[in-house]
Amino acid sequence: MNVLIFSASLWPYGSGGELATYLYATSLRIRGFEITVIVRDCNVLSKSYNFRVVRLPYVGFGKHSFCISKKLLKKFVKWADIVYFVSALWALIPLVRRLGKPVVVHLHSYDPVCPVGSLYNFVTASICSPGDRICSRCTWLYERSHGQNFMHSVGSMALNSSIGQYFTKLLGYADALIFVSHAHRDLFVRHLRAVLDSSVPKSYVIYNPIPEVKYNEPREMNVGYFGGLSPLKGYHVVLRAWVRAFRRHRDRNLFMTKMGKLAGSGVLRRMNVFTYERLGLSEIERLWFRIGVVVFPSIWQEPLPYAVIESLLHGRLLITSRVGGVPEIVGNAPGVKLIPPNDVDSLVDALDWALSMDPRDVVELGFKNREYILRRFDNERSVRELIKVFEKVIK
Repeated sequence: MNVLIFSASLWPYGSGGELATYLYATSLRIRGFEITVIVRDCNVLSKSYNFRVVRLPYVGFGKHSFCISKKLLKKFVKWADIVYFVSALWALIPLVRRLGKPVVVHLHSYDPVCPVGSLYNFVTASICSPGDRICSRCTWLYERSHGQNFMHSVGSMALNSSIGQYFTKLLGYADALIFVSHAHRDLFVRHLRAVLDSSVPKSYVIYNPIPEVKYNEPREMNVGYFGGLSPLKGYHVVLRAWVRAFRRHRDRNLFMTKMGKLAGSGVLRRMNVFTYERLGLSEIERLWFRIGVVVFPSIWQEPLPYAVIESLLHGRLLITSRVGGVPEIVGNAPGVKLIPPNDVDSLVDALDWALSMDPRDVVELGFKNREYILRRFDNERSVRELIKVFEKVIK
């Protein structure tokens, strides 16, 4: 079977959706599928993969880019038995359907029903409801809170509040939609129904495959946060909670990565908060030895965050917000504390629980977390379920 994949980027670039796409493409290729991935990110071309990766010329602004090499694009579409869109390049869906090819859309965020992919209302500080129509104001606040300049924010606001709504309607042309958790599907489809003139395409829930992560026992019992300088990830919640937790645990450290302008902050260092920019894979691996508990204080309905999965694979205690697909991941894992989002008091209590624990218990519970997640997720099953969806739409 020839599978043509459209993806904005590909691991090691991008985020969780790009990692899942890489894992799926690699597994499909091993099973004898012919894979071509068309990307928008030119950085991907510097890496070597066991399948074909192509970048076609585009013009435009971010996800609002349009391919200008239609002849070559049509050649790839005609070659394919199935065309697989992974949270990107929605504008190409009508072309694929005109050429008579089946379309499967794999969604990893809330884009395109939400212009910024989160369904978090920055105006009201709450989950968006299907009746909300303040996307332009919300997009502006999102862009500015993520450090974007004035012109970028204006452009994003204008495009997302106009063309962005058109992209949502294009999902109605898909033969199948795939979601990464039940919580993800429930919330997404509720918003999609409010926009589509037709019925929602057949949908499936397939948990993403998990990466291979080597276990290394922690040597220190410090706290790790890997969400970066995004208000959606709750870095501000962590810092507010740490101010209080640090009073009782002055011998512990908090390590925070992808912290942008706060990287290397001397003020935060006084409270044993060590902030870094993006770290390389080898630097991250060394940092894991110093971390016994991970905090994931996200305030939006995360579909299936890899940060949660990888924390458990590393065999660490986990303190996480009860949002989106997170409860589906952690289930009854013994070394996990679920707390309400944006709740500083609960995070302080959870930090005290973890940091007061005997180091031997931290190691034992962390390893049980690893055992749990390895039983919970089955890469072979995920790939088989994806193949079944392909086969159904081809028939």
